[in-house]
Amino acid sequence: MVEYENVIGRLETLARDRGLAFNPVVFQLTDSDEIAEVASMGLPNRFVHWYWGGVYKELVTQQNKEVFNILELVLNTVPSHAFLRSTNTYLENVLVIAHVFGHADFFANNHWYQKSNKNMLNEAERHARMIRSYERQYGRERVEKLLDALLTVATSVNAFERSPKEKRRRLMYYLEEKAPLEDFERSILEAIREEAEYFDLIQRTHIINEGWATFVEAELLTRLLSAQEWASISVHLCNRPAPYTIGYTLFKSIRDDDGFDRALEMRRYHEDVSLIDTVLTEDLVRRLDIFVYDPKEKQKSYDLVKVKEMLINQKLHKGDPRIEVDPSSCGRDLLLVHQDEDRKLEPKRVGLFLKAVYALWRNPVKLRANGKVYTYDRRGLSST
Repeated sequence: MVEYENVIGRLETLARDRGLAFNPVVFQLTDSDEIAEVASMGLPNRFVHWYWGGVYKELVTQQNKEVFNILELVLNTVPSHAFLRSTNTYLENVLVIAHVFGHADFFANNHWYQKSNKNMLNEAERHARMIRSYERQYGRERVEKLLDALLTVATSVNAFERSPKEKRRRLMYYLEEKAPLEDFERSILEAIREEAEYFDLIQRTHIINEGWATFVEAELLTRLLSAQEWASISVHLCNRPAPYTIGYTLFKSIRDDDGFDRALEMRRYHEDVSLIDTVLTEDLVRRLDIFVYDPKEKQKSYDLVKVKEMLINQKLHKGDPRIEVDPSSCGRDLLLVHQDEDRKLEPKRVGLFLKAVYALWRNPVKLRANGKVYTYDRRGLSST
């Protein structure tokens, strides 16, 4: 890290001079495999589960095939921890360092991140120790089956939701309140729910967070690098995934129209849905080539209302089926309902999902979907 100490200091000074404010950032130089390992688990020293191995294998395969490169990884903690890849060039890691300071500023100032658990690094390690102790006490197979079921339903959390009534419609919270679990099982559920909320916040702010980091990166590097260095590295900004590009373009539009201070204000108070709804224009839709495809008309639509609706729905439900607890559900049976009947669910996936819910509820579980009522009980899956 010695060769980066000077440029880290210069970039931090430039960032603070531009009005950014953030907690200390600890940089660590490491190899691709370690970054892929942390990325697959989400946090270092998290509990061991077979699912992380599958994600890790996919990330390593994609890197080896040069489908994409994990150039940076930064954690929402205090202090922030950032990983630089040892196989990056010096200039690539300079780019990463500038990007990381954008993330660190977002973590410290965004309204929603101020409510997040900045101690999750230690919490995840504590959860892992707890789970290992339960494996010794109750058996690894039993605990692993419980984790399988919990991770299946954990995506139903919502880190933004504050209404007790609305939270009760979300499966993870309903099970936490009402499922007939043993004390150790409930402790594991609470740990998984806490971690799921940490990652849910990251998903719901992906566009604004990565967009702001990319915007800050460009702001700082145009002031740090020579014209030749900037020309050689700026191509990386053009090859980012869609969330980076969309977010960057929105913040650049804000700065161009209303100044950098307005961009600072917007990064503080917004998340993905409100940023898209407030800033996206028809001109930006066309510039970014974001469209809704109409299969009946067999053509693209750049209609601003339709594009906004598509993006906002994707963010609100994270691409998952909208399965909620029916308000009329009570007693022994658990009644769920799929809220988007126009979107058909694959029966095999319905069976796997209901099997996981049944493992936690331990009584019959019913799901209204696909114009049917699916039931999972001790006899397995059936439908009427």
